[in-house]
Amino acid sequence: MKVACIQPKIHQDIEKCYTEIEILLKNLLKEFNNCNIICLPERWTPFFNDMSHNIQDERGENCEFIKDLAKKYEISILSGAIWEKRDNQKKPFITCYYFNEKGQEIGRQDKIHLYSYEQEYFEPGRVLNIFKLDKTKFAILICFDVAFFEIPRLAVENGADIIFSPTQISIDGMYNWKIYLQARALENRIPVVGCNTLGKICNKIFPGNSKIISFIKGSTSPAKINIIEALTNDSCFLYENIDLDYLKILRDIRLNEVIDKDSIKVEKIN
Repeated sequence: MKVACIQPKIHQDIEKCYTEIEILLKNLLKEFNNCNIICLPERWTPFFNDMSHNIQDERGENCEFIKDLAKKYEISILSGAIWEKRDNQKKPFITCYYFNEKGQEIGRQDKIHLYSYEQEYFEPGRVLNIFKLDKTKFAILICFDVAFFEIPRLAVENGADIIFSPTQISIDGMYNWKIYLQARALENRIPVVGCNTLGKICNKIFPGNSKIISFIKGSTSPAKINIIEALTNDSCFLYENIDLDYLKILRDIRLNEVIDKDSIKVEKIN
């Protein structure tokens, strides 16, 4: 599977954000015109102190922009995280849309684990979706969802071949984030595409440095991860061609090694 991250810098003018994303997309497809799917970071839009200005209508302007890009360039795109309000819901959702190469909405994934202040403002997702692109199945885990092993494992147990993770990691969290991505990849023998925000939000610096983690072919015991990284503090794209057939072999071995935790007796010794 030929995957890519687009890592645009956040501008305070949304039109500049749109322009930068499209330029990066065109440059990516000029160099790698066989790319199957592209992931955007969790946040790539301006941030306003008035939270209401950050919330879109359901399938609003930002969503339409990504949909139009997918259709125009005939490429499947994951929208990154869009904050949107929905009818009959008290709080908005943080959600990532999946558009196919015809610009058709295939589905969306709501963020399940809300981070810090998000718990006050947003509604958590309750459903994990397994999407399909040709014969490949994938899950979208937005940022904090990767910090917990249960959701990635659930995705793998339900057939996911790859995990895409639009993220918003500040410079203070980069070390932990890299460990999380590697851990999720290793414990499940699954490639992880982490596309990170680039820019400044509320005096916090988000350095980009997106990562695609896969495995080196030929080594099963131990399995050896392969990490490629995007630039730090600069807009760019990141591309990788991942051999999913080989990783399925690794994943089958790993899942057959898993012990049912309910079969293990726990004794508390005083």
